[in-house]
Amino acid sequence: MSMVTELESDPKAALKGKAAAVVVFYADWCSDSKTSLEYEKKLSEEYLGRAEFFRLDAVNLEEIADSYNIEVYPTFIFFRKGKPQRGILAEPYSEAEVRNWIEMKLGRSSR
Repeated sequence: MSMVTELESDPKAALKGKAAAVVVFYADWCSDSKTSLEYEKKLSEEYLGRAEFFRLDAVNLEEIADSYNIEVYPTFIFFRKGKPQRGILAEPYSEAEVRNWIEMKLGRSSR
């Protein structure tokens, strides 16, 4: 069962109690965002208990997206206790790239 939750508010507030969270800023019209959702679901199962997965509609919630300087879709930002971490992942080209990025953010070496 995949666990990708839709966010309706600023991740800083919504994710304060989350140890590790991946937030994907996306656009409904973007084919890469649709493709990305498939592996987000898969990765949410793989990282169950280690990182939670969230999506934020960057078009409908443009002010929030702008506050994170989102320019392309999808853009992945890693949060720890509501704080965005350095090193975003913009327009990843594969599930493996996203997995490697998550491993790096979790402080583990890539498999």
